[in-house]
Amino acid sequence: MTDRSEPPAPLHVFLSDAAERALAGLRPGELDAVEKLVEGLAVFPRLGIPVPGGTDPEVDDYTARTDPASDTGDRISVVYRLHEGMSAIFVTWIIAGP
Repeated sequence: MTDRSEPPAPLHVFLSDAAERALAGLRPGELDAVEKLVEGLAVFPRLGIPVPGGTDPEVDDYTARTDPASDTGDRISVVYRLHEGMSAIFVTWIIAGP
């Protein structure tokens, strides 16, 4: 019998109102890139770059960038908070544009 590690259970992902509004303004390729990134973060939440200076010891702040969008080639930044105690990621900002 081989020892196979199972991937961790995906975390719950919540979007702020600002992140929801930003999603609505993305082009299809950009939206697809953000969705793929968020799906990956739900399983591997520490893929982003840590953002120092948080005030809550139970919450870690990160920023991550998507792969280039298929239609525009742009990369989108996703700013999120990881709360392991709640098994959740809270996407606070989605930043797109020049």
